[in-house]
Amino acid sequence: MGMEERLAEALAEFEETRAKLADAAAAASRVSATVTAKDRSVAVTMGPQGELTQIRFPTNAYRTMPPAQLAAALMSTIGLARKQAAGQLAEIYRPFGPIPVLSSDAPDGVVEMDWEAMFAPAREEGIPVPPVEAPPRGSSGALLDELVEDEEAAGDAVRQAGDRL
Repeated sequence: MGMEERLAEALAEFEETRAKLADAAAAASRVSATVTAKDRSVAVTMGPQGELTQIRFPTNAYRTMPPAQLAAALMSTIGLARKQAAGQLAEIYRPFGPIPVLSSDAPDGVVEMDWEAMFAPAREEGIPVPPVEAPPRGSSGALLDELVEDEEAAGDAVRQAGDRL
């Protein structure tokens, strides 16, 4: 097979994969998982990015619940919904290979990325890979930390301006 034929074949395969990925992305954008607590005190819906899209109280049970019990029901129901949404995403993208951060086995559907294991094959082949530094425990990453700090600073500025009025 000549170079032009191999290139045409590779391009056709690329276009087919790109179309499949576009279909998968469209399906992923519609992912939604709704979970109701066992005691039916709360129902939550999670979207494709793990965002909470709806909270409902199907019964009046929440009205008599102690705050800690209601909070626990919310947190566990949110975790289960997030896990279900992550499982749906993993199924959508499974044909393209493993997705390192999505797991329906993880408590909230997302596992921490093992960068060392991910880059191990490249290192074994002698490909230079920079050292991997994990973010500190409890940190969501430098960019998110910076955004939170900026938001907190903005909130402080608004409070100070309010105090002056």
